[in-house]
Amino acid sequence: MSALKSWLLPAACLVAFGSGCAHTIIDQPVHRAGDSWDFTLRKLTNGPNSYNTADVIYSPVKGERFIWAHITLHNQQKVARKFNFDRCELDDGDQKILPSKVDIDAFIQGEANREPDLAPDETITRKLIFAYPKNHSPTRLSCVPMVIPLPQF
Repeated sequence: MSALKSWLLPAACLVAFGSGCAHTIIDQPVHRAGDSWDFTLRKLTNGPNSYNTADVIYSPVKGERFIWAHITLHNQQKVARKFNFDRCELDDGDQKILPSKVDIDAFIQGEANREPDLAPDETITRKLIFAYPKNHSPTRLSCVPMVIPLPQF
């Protein structure tokens, strides 16, 4: 095996796994309903600390990390409505932290509309990515009026 091949695979693994590490906080669905919306937190992870689109890699600034909320949203009404993901937040004491990115939740990553129109009885999935202080832990995820308490992590 050449010298190039002997270090290329381990280096590629370090890059892939080093930036893609995530710690699962919640992996059981948590359901809430309010204002004729069904909201489900399917999974919550601490990391990964990068978000890659086709041409850009986003990382949190020094002192922050990414917290990922994998959610499902359902419009219960018989009319189309908009949902603004700026209604969603993690608390940090008295501060409210909005999602830095809203992902389409598909095989490849891509930014989604922050205020999608949902048809009557339509369901969508998204990943909400929050830039959150490393040394703090949120106590709740809120998508007004739905609130989900979170364990400390």
